[in-house]
Amino acid sequence: MKKPVYLKSFLLLLCVFLVANSGSASMAWPWKWNQVNKAGNRQGKWRAFYEHKPEQLMYRGRFKDGQERGTWRTYSENGTLERLEKYEPRHKRIRTIFYHPNGKVSHTGMAYLFEEKNMLMYKWHGDWHYYDAAGNWLGWKSFSCGQAASAEPVQAKKPADVK
Repeated sequence: MKKPVYLKSFLLLLCVFLVANSGSASMAWPWKWNQVNKAGNRQGKWRAFYEHKPEQLMYRGRFKDGQERGTWRTYSENGTLERLEKYEPRHKRIRTIFYHPNGKVSHTGMAYLFEEKNMLMYKWHGDWHYYDAAGNWLGWKSFSCGQAASAEPVQAKKPADVK
């Protein structure tokens, strides 16, 4: 079967592009990890392993110009997912989910970017929802700039938007 002309042109352009950029260090292919850009900032996909267990992934995520972006996953030493963070840089917040060792959600909430003593740091802020190891809702804690309003989760009527 004869290939259409536009497909041949596309394949030729793709080959030229790949050959032209094959020696370029600035181009980070999807299978390359832990790259830095010309300014020395972390760029692209990143991952780290436990020092005493080099085969065990500790975290993985993505940077753009030295800033975390997208979804980050943190794993325990035995390989279970401990924390999932979704960075939302436009809103200066991170949507965070912590997990019990059995994989069920432990607690979930938001962390916001605050400036303190000329330093920028993310702190828990707003209502965080807590769950037992079976996945049952225990209650919520309110946080203000990283400080909890109560030591234990407050168990009031479960909000409709909480799963």
